[in-house]
Amino acid sequence: MYEKVIEFKWIYLIKLFHDVILSHFPPENDTLFRSKQMVDNKAPRTYLHCHLNMKKIQMEQERLMELERDNRLLVSRIARTMGTKGGLDNWNEYQAKPSVNADLRNRELVKISLENQAILKKINMTKSVYDHRTWLDDFKVSRGYVNRLLKYPEQPILPKQHKILNLV
Repeated sequence: MYEKVIEFKWIYLIKLFHDVILSHFPPENDTLFRSKQMVDNKAPRTYLHCHLNMKKIQMEQERLMELERDNRLLVSRIARTMGTKGGLDNWNEYQAKPSVNADLRNRELVKISLENQAILKKINMTKSVYDHRTWLDDFKVSRGYVNRLLKYPEQPILPKQHKILNLV
């Protein structure tokens, strides 16, 4: 309903414009109709850099080029593998360079091993200065001294009698 009221209002205003205002201008003086519009109602200019992200396109192209290169390498490897009979293709052709000090180190090793053998021979030929029998005798004497000083002397420890088990 409201839209119809507005529509009628516009129709009335247009008729008023034609009847009243245009009647003041003679038809030979069409300056009103020949005048150009003053309001720019065109769409704004569109700039290319706003719609195209050149850096993104460049990075995408670089990624695609790298993928294509990797694919070519893989295809060549697969073709080479398919063309062979399945033998070993990773031979290690490394040869160690002779060391400058190898001779000197070998001589030192021989010298050290001879010294070690001489020391071992000396150790095996010497008699032991430790005698466990004299240690046991000294222990018994010192234990006797301790027992004399004690109020309640130690009871001698008798050897245990082993029971014989009859498993029959």
